[in-house]
Parts: sequence; structure tokens; C-alpha cells
Amino acid sequence: MSFETKVKQSLKEKSKQITAPQELKQKVMNKIENIGVVSKMKKRVVAGFIAVALIIPTGAIAYQAYLADDLYGSFENLKKHVTSGTVDSYMLFNAKLAQAKGELGQEEYEQFKELLKVITSSKLKYGDTYGNIDYDTIPQDKVQEIKNAMMVVQPYFDKLNGAESSKVILPPQEYDLYIEALMTYEKILVKSGINPSNRFLDEDIKPEFIEEFIAARGIIRDVNIIVMNVTSDD
Repeated sequence: MSFETKVKQSLKEKSKQITAPQELKQKVMNKIENIGVVSKMKKRVVAGFIAVALIIPTGAIAYQAYLADDLYGSFENLKKHVTSGTVDSYMLFNAKLAQAKGELGQEEYEQFKELLKVITSSKLKYGDTYGNIDYDTIPQDKVQEIKNAMMVVQPYFDKLNGAESSKVILPPQEYDLYIEALMTYEKILVKSGINPSNRFLDEDIKPEFIEEFIAARGIIRDVNIIVMNVTSDD
């Protein structure tokens, strides 16, 4: 079963419990249908970046209880810190959490959620208007805390994506470089003032960071290829 199909099913189940207007539900379902054209490589990259970007939206929405509230307190609290995105994105993110809760089981999901809390709370406190962090500007003990959480949470994303664990596949040193690359990619987006929700070119990266950015992106791309190849061979 594809990732998009699982998200659709999770969203349908959640829609039975909420009071959102019918036209809003249909709009979200149409959005998810459009995701089906994303290539296999792009799916991997997006999955790997869930913990890093977590670009959750602004905009008014009435709802009962979302799993996302466990991470952000409330939608209103989130709006005070992150100003990009759409209502559709918020509901999609909640559907991803519902998928995680269903596939991981209660114990694993609780650990997964606690790790996400470390990351999301940091993004609310230190992130830019797009939810990304410039790790050069925050306390080093906080940087290490976030990195530690990312190193543990990434295998959960691999599992949810139906892939082998990157932490298992890669030697420890290479896995550490992979997580560092994710953080480097993120901080350079901040330094360059880029909204990652929009398409951007290398020319949009500030010249003094372009070499470091390309190197980080190369590591991320290579890991995605390795993980996909191992998964397809099983």
C-alpha cells in the first residue's frame, strides 16, 4: 500500500471524528490526490525531512482534538510562531501522525511523539517564519539535543515509509554525517531567507553558503538512493 493511500485512509478515519465543513474535507482530499504524481525519490526526501522542516500552516480552522495538539499545544499557539502554510497542510500533518500511531503501536508511537516534541518545541522557540532553525545561532547544548532526537527519530520515518532503517544500513560515522547534512541544509535555507515550500534554485542560496549547501544536499541524495536500493532488493 502506497504512502499516499495510507494517508488518505488515515484522513478519512479522522474526518469521521471532526466537524470541519464538507468543502474543506473535499479540498484536502483533492490535495492528497495530487501528491500521487510525486516521484519515488521525492517521496523519500520528503519523508526524511518531516522531522526537519515540519512546516505547519496558519489560517483559521475549527476542530475537536488533533494529534498535532500534543506537539504544539494548540493551533493558535502554532500561529504565533510559524506563519507559512495552509489549512490543508495542517490536516495532512495530522493524518501523518495518525498513520504513525496506527503503524507503530502505542509504545513506539509514544517514543516517536516525545522525540518529535524535542524538535517541534525547538522550532517554535528558535525557528524562522518557515519553521527552520539556524543552528549556528542557538545554544550548542540545544543543538546537540536536537541532533540526538533526530538520530533516534529518523528510523521511525524510514519504517513509516516502508524502507529499511538508514541507521542500520549506514555505518555509524556515515549516519552521523547524514543527520549533520540534514541540519546543515536546514540552517542554510534560513541564512538564505528561503521558504522551502516554494521551488528555489541554487542561485537563490547566498554565494558564501553554496558549496556547503551542495555538499549537504549530495549526502542526503546519496543516502536516499542507498536506502531505496536496499529496500527494493528485499
